Amino acid sequence: MENFVWDPAQYAHFAGHRARPFVDLTNAVQLEAPQQVYDIGCGPGNMTVTLAHRWPKANITGFDASAEMIHDARQLVATADQYTNVSFAQQNAATWEPPAETDAIVSNAMFQWIPNHIDIISEWLKALKPGAWFAMQVPGNSVARSHQFIGELAGEEKFSVAAEAAYTGETVHSVEDYTHMLLEHSFRPNVWESTYHQVLTGPDPVFDWVKGAALRPVLQKLAEHDAEHSTALQDSFVARYKAEMLDAYPPYVGPDGQEVTVYPFRRIFVVGHKELDYFI
Repeated sequence: MENFVWDPAQYAHFAGHRARPFVDLTNAVQLEAPQQVYDIGCGPGNMTVTLAHRWPKANITGFDASAEMIHDARQLVATADQYTNVSFAQQNAATWEPPAETDAIVSNAMFQWIPNHIDIISEWLKALKPGAWFAMQVPGNSVARSHQFIGELAGEEKFSVAAEAAYTGETVHSVEDYTHMLLEHSFRPNVWESTYHQVLTGPDPVFDWVKGAALRPVLQKLAEHDAEHSTALQDSFVARYKAEMLDAYPPYVGPDGQEVTVYPFRRIFVVGHKELDYFI
C-alpha cells in the first residue's frame, strides 16, 4: 500500500458513491457519546469529518499511510471551526496499536491492501476494552470483470512489468471468516455484504472509477517503465482496459438521451461490539 502514490483528487472524483458505504458502515456503530474514535485509512478525510457532526464531543483521529492523502485531509480541517475535534496523521495500520481508551475503530476500504489484515485486526480486538466497537468495510468485487481483467492484462508478457502490482482481491476473506474472527474475541458480530448498483456518467466511467484505487499500482508501474524506456506502455494498457470495460459494462441511454453506465460493486461489512458476557 505504501509502495505507490495516491491521487486524492482522483480518489474523490466519485466521492458520493464512495461515501455511501462509509455511512452504511458507521450507522451500524451504536455509540452515543464515545470519547476516542479512530478512522484507519481515512484517505482525504472527507468522510472522517462527518463523524465530528455525529460525535461532537469525541476526539476523532484519522490515519492514512499516504502522505498525499493526509496533506489533503489536514487542509480540509485547517480553517474549519466545526472540525476542531478532528486531527489527522500519517500512520501505517500494520504498525499501529489502539490505545487503551479507544471507543471505536472504523476503517473504510483499506484493509484489502494488507494481506495479513485478519492477524492485525485480531490483535486490535484483543486490545480493545469491553464496550468498544470495531467496524470495517472492504470491497468484495474481485470477481467482477473490472477487477479480473487487471490481472489478466498485467499477466500478458507485454505488460509483465506491472504483474506483481496487479490487484487480485485475494487478501479479502469471506463473511464467515470475518464473523468467526469477531466471535473468537468476544465481539457480537454484525457482518453482511451489499452490492451497490452505481450509476456512473461520462466517458469511460468504469476506468475512471477503478483508476482511483485498484488500478493505481499498475498504472504507476507502467508509468515508471515508460519514463525509463519511452515505450508508452501505459497508454497501450489503458486503451485495452477501456475497450474491455465498454464491452463488460455497456452504456445505457435513458429517455432523456443521457448516456449512463451501471456499475455493480459488492462490498463486505464487518461490525462488532465487544461484550465479555456475550456467551454467558
